[in-house]
Amino acid sequence: MPFKFENTWLKEEGFKEVLRQWWEGIQVSGSASFILTEKLKALKPILRSWNKEVFGQIDSNKQNAWNLIDNWDKEERVRSLSLEEEEARKEARESYKKWAFLEEVSWR
Repeated sequence: MPFKFENTWLKEEGFKEVLRQWWEGIQVSGSASFILTEKLKALKPILRSWNKEVFGQIDSNKQNAWNLIDNWDKEERVRSLSLEEEEARKEARESYKKWAFLEEVSWR
């Protein structure tokens, strides 16, 4: 499978620094093209694992945030929400915006 860089990674705070540490930590000798190829091969599983840990499944994270918003909206139709519940709904909306934005970046 070819190496694929995801633009969403650039939106994660501290990604460039972590990437630099990983890159510099991979020690390979040989020609410049060989070093590049081997470092990319070594970096691929690291990035795949990191991507899964940090982003998980964008679609499912976005859907979970949407479900939380929907639940709070339904609850509000029945009764008034407390300040804590209003804050939880606000956090769910921010989470939804974040995942929708990352999905859009990914598609670009």
